Amino acid sequence: ASFITLVVALFFCIASANNLRSKSGSCVVDVYVLALQDDCGFESIHGLWPDPEDSCTNCTSEVFDESKLTSQTLADMNKYWPTCQSGTNESFWSHEWSKHGTCTGMTQEEYFSQTIALYQKYKTNCTTDCYVCLTP
Repeated sequence: ASFITLVVALFFCIASANNLRSKSGSCVVDVYVLALQDDCGFESIHGLWPDPEDSCTNCTSEVFDESKLTSQTLADMNKYWPTCQSGTNESFWSHEWSKHGTCTGMTQEEYFSQTIALYQKYKTNCTTDCYVCLTP
């Protein structure tokens, strides 16, 4: 017997979001995607992903450093942005920062605290994996 798994994900666009940067150096970011997941048994943050124009190569090589975050942001990350897979929260956050955050032009504090603020604003719109696109 074969089984087919149907994955349903909600994807919707919001007109604009304050405090998201539309420029990262010389790159223009047209859309950010706030990715939420229900893998932890509740709607949690997967990441905030900028979608810069194709020619952008403006990402930095800045390494994730928890000491650059306020205690409130770190507490919120532990609560709303846990890893739901194997590994540690810190390795998950480091991955999200190096792959996505470094391309936003934001500081680590701005990137993580802004993602948490957007999560708190839009999480009630989601009941399963959810992708919210936001224009700066």
